[in-house]
Amino acid sequence: MDAGWAAFLAPVPLLAVVRSARPRRGFLLGLAFGVAAFGLILSWILLFGELAFGALVLASALFVAAFGALVPSVWREERPIVSSLGVAGLWTVLEFLRGHWPLGGFAWGQLGSTQTGNPALLRLASVGGVFAISFVVMAVAALLLTALERARRSPRSALALLGVAATLALGPALIPLASPAGRPIEVAAIQVDVREARGLPPDEEDRAVAAMNVALHRRLAEDPPDLVVWGEGALDPGATGDPATMAAVRAAVASVGAPTLIGAVVDDPDGSQHTSALLYDGAGRYLGRYDKVKLVPFGEYVPWRSRLDWIDAIDQIPVDRVPGERTAPLRAPGLPAFGTPICYENTFPEIPRAMVRQGAAFLVLTTNNASYGMTAASRQHLVMSRLRAVETGRWIVHAAVSGISAVVAPDGEVVARAGLFEPAITRATIRPARGATPYVRFGDWAVWVSGALALLAFALPRRDRPSRVPAEALPDRPRILVVLPTYEERETIGDVLDGLLALPQGVEVLVVDDGSPDGTGEVVRARAAGEPRVRLLERPAKAGLASAYLDGFAVALRDGYDVIVEMDADLSHRPEDLPGLLEAVGRAHLVIGSRYVPGGGVTNWSRARLLLSRAGNLYARLMLGLPVHDATSGFRAFRRSALERVLRRPLRSDGYAFQVELAYRAWREGFQVTETPITFRERAYGRSKISRRIVLEALYLVALWGLRDRLRRA
Repeated sequence: MDAGWAAFLAPVPLLAVVRSARPRRGFLLGLAFGVAAFGLILSWILLFGELAFGALVLASALFVAAFGALVPSVWREERPIVSSLGVAGLWTVLEFLRGHWPLGGFAWGQLGSTQTGNPALLRLASVGGVFAISFVVMAVAALLLTALERARRSPRSALALLGVAATLALGPALIPLASPAGRPIEVAAIQVDVREARGLPPDEEDRAVAAMNVALHRRLAEDPPDLVVWGEGALDPGATGDPATMAAVRAAVASVGAPTLIGAVVDDPDGSQHTSALLYDGAGRYLGRYDKVKLVPFGEYVPWRSRLDWIDAIDQIPVDRVPGERTAPLRAPGLPAFGTPICYENTFPEIPRAMVRQGAAFLVLTTNNASYGMTAASRQHLVMSRLRAVETGRWIVHAAVSGISAVVAPDGEVVARAGLFEPAITRATIRPARGATPYVRFGDWAVWVSGALALLAFALPRRDRPSRVPAEALPDRPRILVVLPTYEERETIGDVLDGLLALPQGVEVLVVDDGSPDGTGEVVRARAAGEPRVRLLERPAKAGLASAYLDGFAVALRDGYDVIVEMDADLSHRPEDLPGLLEAVGRAHLVIGSRYVPGGGVTNWSRARLLLSRAGNLYARLMLGLPVHDATSGFRAFRRSALERVLRRPLRSDGYAFQVELAYRAWREGFQVTETPITFRERAYGRSKISRRIVLEALYLVALWGLRDRLRRA
């Protein structure tokens, strides 16, 4: 009984526990899930020892662990569809990577392979391959999870999510599958019971297996097919190196008169050993061969053999076979070109696809799963041939030396098969194909789309949640301190002070001067001598905007001011705009004087400068989810309570990033952050202190904070 439907439910518990976990916990949960899943899927590896089983299961499970660690970074509770697609994209990309790395990858156990019994969804393989199916299965699982959670509190939303899931799962049923219309070809796959030869010395065992295939092959003489196939390992080195055995093979082929493809292991004259498929014509003449290009690590060769010589198990692989150089199809008289992937290669969809792109009209897989006994390995391998058939739109002859042998139609249906270790001849009529499926034409585009969707979900900031901190009432006449950092502002500081002192709110001013060479400090000192509302904090040298504000904030908090204002001293921030900020701070904890809200504006800026400013603020908004249009503005008013909380931890930034960090921290702390319009005008005296370092610092830190937010608990 097919249980492919369970694959839509299996990821639900994993998603439920990792989507709100911190990366370390998500990694461990994913690892546990992966070990359990691959421990069952790959249980047949235990036949080769606990070390091989443990290493392969752990290597595969690590990709699920990475999935568990990264799911929170793409999950947005308030965006269930985007989250589901992002999670599915993340899974699909990791599944693709697992199939290619390390050591060429291991593609066994793909989520999409569970759907070969689902005629509706299986059709999707012809368009996007197995990875498109994996994407849909994971997306449906994520949608089911969110629908289940919303069923009680929002039935309509749950139904909408179920509708999207049903569309993804059932929509592929509308995909048409082409039916190959070439001349019918009758094929026959020879299958023997290699167990009958076990216990013999290696070379004798090889010759005995060859003799079994020869004897069964001769039965075809009364009714020859158009093509005969022997499974991988039908001719191993003890047979291919024995002239008498090879003569008997050629004679058997000639007695039937049909082209024959034989799976073999060949010791070549140069000392190399290849896993090959040998092709003979109906007269028993050798036509050519295909050498396997994707060898099994620790099965057909040992990576880093000299460094792993302490592992006794590698002695079971005495020879490192050599991979073939290309994937070209084979040709025999009277037959169209056909592709010949060998065993392990069938798990990598790009190899059969490459053969079809080079003209293969059908595919013949030679495989040897005899070493896996009666385990699930052979059935799992046949599942992959069913996927390859739909992906390529080709008939596949799945010829196993001791089973399971089968013939698979282009829609994935198995039309003929022989069970494990049953001496049998599996016959069927197939038709060659000429066209190319979308998957053959465009390859693994589904992986690229998956990556884009995962990145999109990752890039989307988490939506602002309602503030947890109420804006308490300010005193009737709050004490207000304006902090003015200065460096060479002699030409403008007097006008700024005049404008501020003339305001009806009775603000006080603290000028933080960094030893301005132009005498800014002297101007302020003279003004402060006759005006108690003006103070000067002198610093010996230029130490940066952030440190100047921090020193000013320290004075404001120490002296008990209720509202602290940031403001430039170059007249780019107009004193007459300050009352608007002070009025708004009665309703919020932080008010930002914004150039980019309705009513705000900029004068005397070049287009390039304006574009840079807008782009920087958009970047901060997208990366941080900060609901502020002008996070880099330096004209703002803080309530004392918010500023105290924001400054509990040291700040990391300067320049633009400093202003972003202050606003970002206040918002993250749950304070009310709002904007009020201002008109910003370019300074008339001096020059802007913006630099490349300031811009790069802002880009880097905003990216760092955004990444941290996406990886933290949702």
